[in-house]
Amino acid sequence: MSNFNEMLVGYFTKLLFLLLNLCIALLGIFLMVFLFKECIEMINSFLINKTVKYNYVVEKMLVAFMHIEFILLIIQYFKKNYHFSLQFFIYVGITAVIRFIIVEHYNAIETMILSLTIVVLIIALYLLKKTSLD
Repeated sequence: MSNFNEMLVGYFTKLLFLLLNLCIALLGIFLMVFLFKECIEMINSFLINKTVKYNYVVEKMLVAFMHIEFILLIIQYFKKNYHFSLQFFIYVGITAVIRFIIVEHYNAIETMILSLTIVVLIIALYLLKKTSLD
């Protein structure tokens, strides 16, 4: 009976792992679609609207970089034997905080705190690269 339970657990685990990988692959495809959408919107805004604001362009570029970082994270997941590297999450965090500072920079105290957040993330990235076997 226990042999049957172990076999059942093994099949169930493989099924969950397959579904997880399928969902992550679909997420990568959706991110590629949204990346192309962002790039097309950015190109259209340059061609149609000659007075594009600086904040809009930088925001669109940073959103595109975040899409690229997530896509690279998914690629590394499949290349590194189904393992997410923490360094890519830190890259995404740094990009997200920079984007937020550029878009919402009205409160000086909040901007300073967010800048310190970037410094903390960069220190964490340095320590991770220095000590990690990843």
